[in-house]
Amino acid sequence: YARSLELFRQARQMVPHGVTKTGIMVGLGETMDEVLQVMDDLRAVDVDILTIGQYLQPSRFHLPIERYWTPDEFAYLQAEG
Repeated sequence: YARSLELFRQARQMVPHGVTKTGIMVGLGETMDEVLQVMDDLRAVDVDILTIGQYLQPSRFHLPIERYWTPDEFAYLQAEG
């Protein structure tokens, strides 16, 4: 996690007017507070764009979905962003 944040920080330094983008998946047991902390951490290293998507189990051999996030929760994250 720290290494990824450092990479974004360095990318901003190397190309100050460039656009940085990353994405995360939810649905594997994380809390709202944890997602908000990730958003804060990414903002602190000046990431421009963050996408957040619902994890969907691609096959029975992959991790199961812990829970589905609601549209209201996604709307809240968007407003916080």
